[in-house]
Amino acid sequence: MLSEPGLPWIAKPGPDMHATGRSKRRSAGVTLLEVIFTVVVLAILVKFAMMKLVTPGTLTLPTQVQSVADLIRRAQSLAVVRGQRMSVSVTTAGANGSVAAACVASAPCNTDASVTVSQGVVVGSLGTLYFNSLGQPVNSAGTALSSDTSFTLSYQTGSTNTTYTVTVAALTGRVSISP
Repeated sequence: MLSEPGLPWIAKPGPDMHATGRSKRRSAGVTLLEVIFTVVVLAILVKFAMMKLVTPGTLTLPTQVQSVADLIRRAQSLAVVRGQRMSVSVTTAGANGSVAAACVASAPCNTDASVTVSQGVVVGSLGTLYFNSLGQPVNSAGTALSSDTSFTLSYQTGSTNTTYTVTVAALTGRVSISP
C-alpha cells in the first residue's frame, strides 16, 4: 500500500503538458470576431464607392431599353392582330423622353401606349416607325423599309456615356437590343 495519498504513478503536469496558451493560438490564425469586423468595414467602404460610381440612370438604363423594345413588339403584334397599321414614334426626344405606340387611324385606339424614360436617360432624335397588318416595318406611305430603323437611349455619367440601341430589322421586323 502506498504511504502517500493520491496516485503517485500519475505524472504531475509539467511545462510541456500545459494547454497551449492564448499567444500560441493567436499566432496560428485570426478570430471570428476579427473576420466579421473586417467584412463589415469592407462592406461599408464598398457601399460608399458604389454610390459614387453608380447612378440610378446607369442601373435602370437596361430595363428602360427593354421597356421600349417591348413597346415596339407590342405595336407590331397589335398591327397583326387588329389588321391595321400601327405607329411607334419618339414623341419627346432628349432627357426623360418618351416613345409612344398608336393606331394610325384617325381616332385613338384603346390599345395606345407609351413609355416615358426617367432618371435622366436620353431618348434619341424624333422619328416614327410604322407596322403594316403583316407586322412588317413600313414608312408613312406604306412602302417596305429598305434599311433597319433604330431607337437609341443613352445615359452619361461624368465622361462615360452608355448607349443602348433598339433596332428593328427592315425585312422581318425583328426587334433586337445592343449595348
